[in-house]
Parts: sequence; structure tokens; C-alpha cells
Amino acid sequence: MQRRDFLKFLSLVSLDSPTALTKNLNKKRITIVGAGIVGLCIAHELSRLGENVTLIDKSSPGSGTSGKSFNWINATYPKKPYSYNYLSQLGLDAYMDLKKHIDFPITWNGSLEWFLDSANQENLIANVNNLLAYPTHSPHKIINNIQATKYEPNVEFMGNNNIVYSLSDGAIDTAVTIKNLVDKSIFNGAKVINNCALINLVHKNNKLVSINTSLGEIESDLIILATGIDTNNLIHKKVLKKPTAGIIIKTKPYKKVINKIIVGPGIHIHQQDDGRLIIGEQDGAPLNHNDRLSGYPTKFPLKSFEDEHANIIIDKAKSFIKNIDNIEIESVDIGWRPLPLDGLPVLGFTNNSYDTYVAAMHSGISIGPIIGKLVAQEITENIDSILLKDFRPSRF
Repeated sequence: MQRRDFLKFLSLVSLDSPTALTKNLNKKRITIVGAGIVGLCIAHELSRLGENVTLIDKSSPGSGTSGKSFNWINATYPKKPYSYNYLSQLGLDAYMDLKKHIDFPITWNGSLEWFLDSANQENLIANVNNLLAYPTHSPHKIINNIQATKYEPNVEFMGNNNIVYSLSDGAIDTAVTIKNLVDKSIFNGAKVINNCALINLVHKNNKLVSINTSLGEIESDLIILATGIDTNNLIHKKVLKKPTAGIIIKTKPYKKVINKIIVGPGIHIHQQDDGRLIIGEQDGAPLNHNDRLSGYPTKFPLKSFEDEHANIIIDKAKSFIKNIDNIEIESVDIGWRPLPLDGLPVLGFTNNSYDTYVAAMHSGISIGPIIGKLVAQEITENIDSILLKDFRPSRF
């Protein structure tokens, strides 16, 4: 067994141990706030282990950033330091493990990435080469224009001979994944409450006893905040930057034109098994949107704004992808991306009473399942996972 495989095995095997399934006869009442991919993965894992779990969301599962994401699972070069990159590597394996427990659409076709401007392209290649210094890394190679065209005959690579091919990258259908995570968590015994916003925590003798919500009081011994861009306000501490808007276009089902995840000039795009194309802008919203997107809406306030943004993104896609002239847009959504101050996930208890745990990150889709496993391990076994030591809220 190679060192990488052994390390992954070692880090995952303890999470499925019989001990974790049978301990804690006096179970804590655990409330998870936020039913995005991270909160749901934690709820699924804790409920699978037999814990007393209530999951609440101020709207409904997947109504926030997770339901409006590009759905990309990756473990590649931009993730520094190694501990973050390695967590992403484990995320790939955790998705394969999750697939044993619930059914959801997932593809492992890899990704192709390149830039037109020389500065970004040079930085891309440098980051990829830096991976070689890591003890382990996801498989990748640099291929030329001719090789890339064999994988993607409908993509014009514009003569670029330094295209990064990340072999292990994948994508999920997030809507289906979220629904099935909800269903399986409920089957496991978890309670899921929609339209239930957290108001405050109630402590007695420095111990959490309940939380007040928009639907009333919920008795709780432990609260896990998987609340994305709302995290700063809920923990009364700044751990996230101002969120950025990610505009995601979903088309109606279309003939097969894309095989892999394409990260190209100005946009990223992939095609689901159902034929729908998922298209996102590469560097933030393509127009100045401070006025038109105030208040973090998930939809544009005017159809004319939506059309304006969507047309710019579609035109960029058509500039280097053939045979997509007749695509029809099904939806245009705005996902507000949580951005930790230093770029790294924020994971751990926020107070000395160990009753408030935060789970905030930018790469929730990529690492949600491994975070679910590791957070469940920390809580049920009362340990500090060495894999999460670099990501504690106390660093801020």
C-alpha cells in the first residue's frame, strides 16, 4: 500500500469503527444550523452514528450557496498549505464512501484548465508544479492543444500547449445530492425543520440548554453552525471576508457537447448526465453589481439585469465552445460564496464551554463529506482531529 493510500485509510477507518456506533448512551441534543452541503453532511454522519440530531434552516435545504454552486469536486493546486490540499484529497475518497450510503449523480471525468493571459497562465503552471513538493497530491499532467482536443473536440484551446489536466476532479448534481442527504438523515432519525431561523443561544450556569428560533425554543446541548455567509454575525467574530457573488447558469437538457469540467477563458462549464450545462463566471460577476445586488439576493431584482449578465457569460462560452448556439437557459442563480479571512476552512469550537462548533469554508462542495466525517468524529469521540488542527477559529 502506498503512503498516500495508507494515510487515507488510517484517517477514514476510525470514523466507521463499531466503538463510535455504540458509545454515548447519554446522547447530547445536537442542533445543526444550516442545511447546505456542509450542514447536511454533518447531519447525515451524526445521524448515521445514532446521535440525537436536529437540523434547521432559515429557508430550506440547498436554498443558499450550495444550491447555487458550480458543483465542482477538486483537490488541486490552489489549495495551500498542504494540510488544506490533503483535506481536499480526502474529500474525493469521502464522496466515494458517501456513495455507499446514499445514491446521487456524480461523475469523475477530470478537468481541463488554461488561461489566455500570460500572467495567469504562468501562475497556473507554477502552482501545479508546486504540487510536486507535497508528500501526496491528486493526479495531474500538463497536456498540449492536440491532446486536449482529443478529450474535448467541441472546445477550441486556441493553440495553448500548457493545459492542466486534473484527472481525479469530479462533479455532482447538488440538488439531487442535497435531497437525498435530507431523506437519509431523516431515515436515520434526524429531525429537519425548514423556515426556522436561529435567534440566539440560551445558557444556564455557563452551559448551553436551548436555542431560540423563529419557530420557538429547541432544547440543545451542542450547536453546530454551518451557516455560510451568516457565520460572522452568529459567532460575533469576524472570520469571513465580504462574500462574493457567483453567477451560475443552468441550461435545459442539451445534446452531449462537453465531456470534462472546462475551466477556460472567463467561464467554467460542465455537463451533467441529464444533459444540462452548468456555466459559471470565472472572476466574479462580469458587471459592476454593487447596486443591483445589494442585500445578497439569490436572484436578480430585474429580468433585464439577469439577461444582461447571462448573455455576457453565454457569449464567453460560445467564444471557445462549438455547437452550443441553440442552448436554452433554464435558470440563472446567484450564490454568495463564503470566504474565510485567510482562505482556509474555519472548523472547531468557538468557546471554552465547547457547546458551539463552527464549520465555515469556501470549498464546501469539494470537502463537505470529509468534513461531515471529521466533525462527527470530534463530537462523538470527544477528540481533536489532527487533520483539522490548522483550521481552528482560535487563529483569528
